[in-house]
Amino acid sequence: MNSSKACVFVSAALAFLIAAGCAGQAGKTIQFAPVAAPPSGDLTDSRFAATATVMPDGRVLIVGGVANENSSSASAELYDPATGGFTRTGSLSTGRAYHTATLLKDGRVLIAGGLGADGQPVAAAELYDSGTGRFSTTGTLIEARYGCTASLLPNGKVLITGGGTTTVNTNNLGTAELYDPATGTFSATGNVTRFYDPSIDKFFYKGEMIAARSKHSATVMRDGNVLIAGGEDAHGTAQATAEIYVAASGKFLPAGPMKFARREHRATMLPNGEVLITGGVDSQGQILATAELYNPATRTFALTTAAFPAGTDMNEGRSQHTAALLPNGQVLIAGGSGPKSTSRSAELYDPSRGSFTCVGGSGGATAMPCAGSMIEYRSSAVDVSLPNGEVLIAGGYNFHMAAAHNMLAAQGTIGGASVPFSVLWSAEVYNPASGTFVSTVSIAQSHFGPTSH
Repeated sequence: MNSSKACVFVSAALAFLIAAGCAGQAGKTIQFAPVAAPPSGDLTDSRFAATATVMPDGRVLIVGGVANENSSSASAELYDPATGGFTRTGSLSTGRAYHTATLLKDGRVLIAGGLGADGQPVAAAELYDSGTGRFSTTGTLIEARYGCTASLLPNGKVLITGGGTTTVNTNNLGTAELYDPATGTFSATGNVTRFYDPSIDKFFYKGEMIAARSKHSATVMRDGNVLIAGGEDAHGTAQATAEIYVAASGKFLPAGPMKFARREHRATMLPNGEVLITGGVDSQGQILATAELYNPATRTFALTTAAFPAGTDMNEGRSQHTAALLPNGQVLIAGGSGPKSTSRSAELYDPSRGSFTCVGGSGGATAMPCAGSMIEYRSSAVDVSLPNGEVLIAGGYNFHMAAAHNMLAAQGTIGGASVPFSVLWSAEVYNPASGTFVSTVSIAQSHFGPTSH
């Protein structure tokens, strides 16, 4: 079943939200078709640019994102891998998309940053308590931001880096801050400088990184330090620079640079301690098929084609894709935005050979090298590795002509004023043993029957 569901026409605020997440589509009107109620096993709300967090009990908390109510969503839901079903849980106090979600050591989840329902960055942070199923407010970011990253440090604090501060003009941040769960407050980290604001007659502090960046990646490494790579610079251009946040000193040190400038890429920690960087969009707006490895011992990057004699690039260029580490050490790369449309193909990276292979075989004579093995075309979806070794991929959007539900919008409008756009409330699970994707609807129906909700 193709469960793409589309929505009503978007407001100016949501139009920006979509443009922020859709490479090459900025400035075009997005058309939506009516929404139908999802069956059991689908998300309770369609959404992209959301977050997904595996809770201590194995369930997955999915929060916010761009949904079907013309703005950032305040809704949240839980996925139960045992039944394949989604159920609503408490709601955020404010809707947000392009935010962060971090599982704290005490089992609560910190939700920080993002674009609010009004299309403006959010400063207030919230905590989700699985015991009560509710969100509560906590500290306020020093600077409201979206498209930032959040990393849990060994001491239990959360590092927030970069992000954007406005939807009107590009204004990406080069600052960082720490959330302390013990006090529920944020404080500056990095190269900390004291500032004075005469409008409120108060001093405040900002912690600077080496470079401004948004839509970058942040990876906690074995030594507890954080690799921060790529993203947009202060002017919105993809960059190749990288830096390391040293948790013990609270300082940033240079690393890299990467071999390619990239934003909206993915970074995955490998079992050997290296970090795999895949895809993204380069400084010329081209979607990349290249991949590279970061070596923490040398603080340098090498292309996967150079690191192994038989190494390869990805089979397809992707940005805003998913990347999940499997129990066997391989990485599942799935979906994303391709050069011309949204992808429903997937491939596996094998660290032992430095190569990528298509899941489901090659595309043969088709335009795409990999056959479509996923159930949906999807980009900007959420993904998590489940305790049983499978991978949940949920939500996202598609721009694929063949999958557009509003065919009137799909025909003859790509080069004009509108594009076919579907926000998804479907989800699927990748099974490494069988190498296939299974709809959560079919999983839920096996437990509850076809009419259960």
